Amino acid sequence: MLRCVIFDLDNTIVDSDLDFAAIRAEIGTEEPILEYRAAAGEAEQQRVDEILDRHERRAAETCGLCDGAVEMLSFLRSRGIRTALLTRNSRQSVNTVLARHQLQFDFIVSREDSAPKPSPEPIFLICKRFGVQPGEALMIGDYLYDIQTGQAAGARTILVQGPHRNKFTAQPDHEAASLIEARAIIERILEKEKP
Repeated sequence: MLRCVIFDLDNTIVDSDLDFAAIRAEIGTEEPILEYRAAAGEAEQQRVDEILDRHERRAAETCGLCDGAVEMLSFLRSRGIRTALLTRNSRQSVNTVLARHQLQFDFIVSREDSAPKPSPEPIFLICKRFGVQPGEALMIGDYLYDIQTGQAAGARTILVQGPHRNKFTAQPDHEAASLIEARAIIERILEKEKP
């Protein structure tokens, strides 16, 4: 039975223009940013944080909502399904986005709260908070890490088409062109799982 839906933030809930290639170039690494940061010394971590915070703050202040985001959250709330936001972004940038767009989630996991995606740890944390099993959760995101974290935890997955879709291969349970299409998939899941 589906009891909670977990969302990625950038290019899933909001249209984000975060340019990760530019961020990596400014930092001076080809590695994924948070993994590079985790292996760095304290001074380098501080430098990476300053670069990341500047880029994330700007993106948080300019992003728009993805089509169907508000309706999706309202629909899930009306069905009694818990919602969580899971992002590799900072808590500060998340708070900016949520305040600007007046969005509410039952629980938020940012990079300060857990090992980052694609680790299954943040999904386990969310499921524990809600008192549900990973098999009762659904992860929705636009990137490979979203699908990997969901699959590693044993949750179902929906990959929403985003600007990076042609850059990776993934095998989600479902693929959707938008949150509007993802909502239709959830409606079918709920209909199928009716007691």
